[in-house]
Amino acid sequence: MKVATFNVWNNNETWDIRKEIIIQEITRINADIIALQEVPNLKELQSIIKQVGIDHYSFHKYPGDDEGLAILSTFPIEEVSKENDVLNNCSMRTIVRINELTIGLTNVHLTWKSAYKREKEIVEVVKWISESKNTDYELLCGDFNSKPNLSSIYNFLVGELSIESFDTSWVDLGQSDKSPTLDYEKNRWLLNRENLNSIRVPVRYDWILLKSCYPKQEPKLLNIELFANEVSLTQQVFPSDHYGVIADLSL
Repeated sequence: MKVATFNVWNNNETWDIRKEIIIQEITRINADIIALQEVPNLKELQSIIKQVGIDHYSFHKYPGDDEGLAILSTFPIEEVSKENDVLNNCSMRTIVRINELTIGLTNVHLTWKSAYKREKEIVEVVKWISESKNTDYELLCGDFNSKPNLSSIYNFLVGELSIESFDTSWVDLGQSDKSPTLDYEKNRWLLNRENLNSIRVPVRYDWILLKSCYPKQEPKLLNIELFANEVSLTQQVFPSDHYGVIADLSL
């Protein structure tokens, strides 16, 4: 099973020249499930889905906005909804049915504005997942706007610290790959943004995590890599300001 996450960057000025490349990348990676962040609106999502040929999808727009999150799947999905002011602003969740297995997949886009608010968001997300109906495996992915090993968000998720007296345990599938997904040195969309990029270093903000399922046997990670991390030969631009991540798991 191939699972991917990709922040497609909702930027109106560049969307028209990037949309075709985004579609090409989604088609090329051929993921079974892909979580998208910053989808401009439902109409654009439906246009993308039609061209990539994926039958099942779910879209969750942010309150008071057309932009939102989406999950695309080649397998039937069932959306799990729950009213919560924090969750509605940062996450969506689906159950994907693969033969006899049920896979819970939660897609997040944590706020970039405040570490305090990110902590509030991720605790609500983890609680939400733990209160959901039983699944065989749980995946958590998206744009966390946080640095691996250095942020409270990351260390909380991998079980190195607690937040609000709440503990959890997830496995970062990309922990062995140090490749950045927000690349200030290479990605031209980030060059000179806010006149701060000369002092910034590339970071890995986009993650795919697997909830610890001990004593059940964990899936085998066959491969994990970046996509949408090269300039298009036709348009000569990057698909987004973020790179995508795709993981291949053997269930």
